[in-house]
Amino acid sequence: MADQQLPAANGHSNGDSGVPEEVPELPNYLYKALERLAPREGFTEGKFSIAFDFGSSKGDGFVGQMFKAIISEGGRQEVYLCKIPPLDDARREEFKSMTAFAREAFVYERFLPLFFDYQRQKGVRSRDDGFFHAPRCYYAYCNEAAQESVIIMEDLRLREFRLWNKHDPVDYEHARLFMTHIGRLHAISLAMKRDRPEQFEQFKLPNPFDEMLKEDSPFRNMILSQVQMVIDALDEDDTVTRAKMEQLKEDVFRELLRCGDPSLAEPYAVVGHGDCWTNNMMFRYQDGSPQEIILLDWQVLRYVTPAQDLVYFIFSCTDGAFRRKHYEEMIDIYHSSLSAMLERLQHDPNELFPRSALDEQLHQFGRYGILMGMFLVPMMCTRADELPDIEAMAKQMKETNQLNESFFKTTESNKEAYSKRISDVVKDSIRYGYF
Repeated sequence: MADQQLPAANGHSNGDSGVPEEVPELPNYLYKALERLAPREGFTEGKFSIAFDFGSSKGDGFVGQMFKAIISEGGRQEVYLCKIPPLDDARREEFKSMTAFAREAFVYERFLPLFFDYQRQKGVRSRDDGFFHAPRCYYAYCNEAAQESVIIMEDLRLREFRLWNKHDPVDYEHARLFMTHIGRLHAISLAMKRDRPEQFEQFKLPNPFDEMLKEDSPFRNMILSQVQMVIDALDEDDTVTRAKMEQLKEDVFRELLRCGDPSLAEPYAVVGHGDCWTNNMMFRYQDGSPQEIILLDWQVLRYVTPAQDLVYFIFSCTDGAFRRKHYEEMIDIYHSSLSAMLERLQHDPNELFPRSALDEQLHQFGRYGILMGMFLVPMMCTRADELPDIEAMAKQMKETNQLNESFFKTTESNKEAYSKRISDVVKDSIRYGYF
């Protein structure tokens, strides 16, 4: 039972080489969590068994690992996805996994239940009208001091949800679905902030990874290397664009902090998902067309400008050809969805977030698309067998307190695709007046 094969996601499978890999020894706290869950799910204490399989592929997560738990009793079998911090000590510690898990456990225990309840209290109860688009969470636990955490969720593949192939830029229908639902999520923030300010205060959270930007952080050299990769990908004759990127390299840490400063976005700051790329969303299809979206991996949820989620997605997950055809329409779809949601929540969108304010936010913070694209685009252009050894990098960081290289390097197989996509990210940012 532990090695049953679930249907593969779009461009996603349980292994890259085809050679079976042994599930490692898993921590006792994971077994205990499942033993607590099983009776709540109708299993009989002392009569059920638990088996494990891998739950994701290489490259699908840096700060956590996913395992599939199969609980069986008699003829009944249920599958759950269990997300835990990395088993490797260096990887867990150096990549600040416990910080991320504390945030995601908070999201499932507090944020999402209150956001869902707020919508229902305002008369929005349907998935067709509101934002209820997160996986069902059965159990969330985090003890940062003990370095223990587990989040037990439904396996969306069993409901025929699929990941988009992260190597391909998204198409119109997938992008439209995302922009519609992120608009709803942001609208709930704006409305709840107005209606329940004291309750909303707990959600004004910073980026959990801002400490990576500190002067003594081992990630600083890596971040500078990612910027240099962008510069190297630009046409040598395009001196204006290269000069802009050279200046961004000088300012990159200040710019990352500026783009994440919610005080600069008020009164329009929202609770953003924070990690809006295609591996953190799944789609359900009908006749080949995506009909439903679920947002995953809420580990960097924070209070920030709404522009962050938009430019993160658009500049990392679409390409230049798509943006030339659909960029303005995508922004229109977002704001129309946000406005309609605010009206369902009994608020005036022209008061809480007029279109002119959105345009100002995009112009003020739009270069965040470059700052995230420099990390995401190379990963999307890199084959699974060429992904970096994260545990080796973590070991180097632990030993030297430095990470003196990019996460992703160009190779013969990805150089052309990377250069084209990242160059378009920079040029489009200039075209839209963000950079």
